Amino acid sequence: MDNEQIIRNLRLQLLIERIFIAVIAIILITAWGIGRIRGDKSMIVVDGRPVVCVPSEQEAKGVLQEVKRSTGCDPAEIEFKQEVRVASAPRDAHPVSRHKAVRVVRHAVSPVVPRWSVIVDGRPIVAVPDRKTAGDVLELAKMKFGQMAKNLAEEPQFKESVKVDVAAIDPALYCKTAEQAVKLIFHSPVPVRRDAIYVVENGDVASSIASRHGLSLAELESLNPGITLDRLQIGDKIRIKQTQAGKAKLTVVVRDQSERIESTRAPIQRVSSASLYTGKTVELSPGTSGKRQIKVATIYENGRKVGSEILEETVLRDPAPRRIAIGIKPRR
Repeated sequence: MDNEQIIRNLRLQLLIERIFIAVIAIILITAWGIGRIRGDKSMIVVDGRPVVCVPSEQEAKGVLQEVKRSTGCDPAEIEFKQEVRVASAPRDAHPVSRHKAVRVVRHAVSPVVPRWSVIVDGRPIVAVPDRKTAGDVLELAKMKFGQMAKNLAEEPQFKESVKVDVAAIDPALYCKTAEQAVKLIFHSPVPVRRDAIYVVENGDVASSIASRHGLSLAELESLNPGITLDRLQIGDKIRIKQTQAGKAKLTVVVRDQSERIESTRAPIQRVSSASLYTGKTVELSPGTSGKRQIKVATIYENGRKVGSEILEETVLRDPAPRRIAIGIKPRR
């Protein structure tokens, strides 16, 4: 074998080895890529509990953004009460569609947004765009019931501890105007039968329907299996839970002052008479009633009378006693 043949054989062997190495590399790279693709599945975790699996981290972030947008507020301002994070999903986890993932996450989290709020006994009851509007809400709340009084004894007061501050609130409590906020504060759920049916109206969304009837979204969904609550249409009929007439979130106390003149009864004065037999009585003087002028404060809470008290009393005429003689003469 000449040198040229040896060189050709060596080159062929080298080519075969290179092809073999390239094939192995392609197989390894492909396997690595498949593993990476499978490993991209992500899990949305709420307070340390896996909630739902989606195809990718990007999809998980999109689901969270969609949940925030569904509140009607700027997603950049929305936070969650719970600790929410995105983690790698186990290999055996099965991703779901975005629509289903959004539904699951909405029931697992409580979106909140920082807003100027009216806080009653430490709990935000309504939120508005700014501090001035919050102050207007309180003034309108007082006026709502204060104007019912003919003669206010004092400025209407709140029964609860009330303050205005920035708080993280449920977006459902946010109102753009003071008038809307007052309406929300004093709205009470209407009592309905246990199996009552609610007909969806223009502007209704599942969260507002649930809140209006004292339910959570999870409770409303459990009452309506098979109904997609985030796709409600006007005229749809859904089942709601029986509730009692709710207590207003704020109590306005109004004291309505009035004056009146009233009679006071004549006191009875009894005297003993030795000229009358025992058991006999004789009226010696009928007496006269007195008169007094009183100022009264009638107390109302959210327009409902709860009591009254006398503020001032002036005696106009003292009563004269009615005198009665009582016999003490023994019978024989």
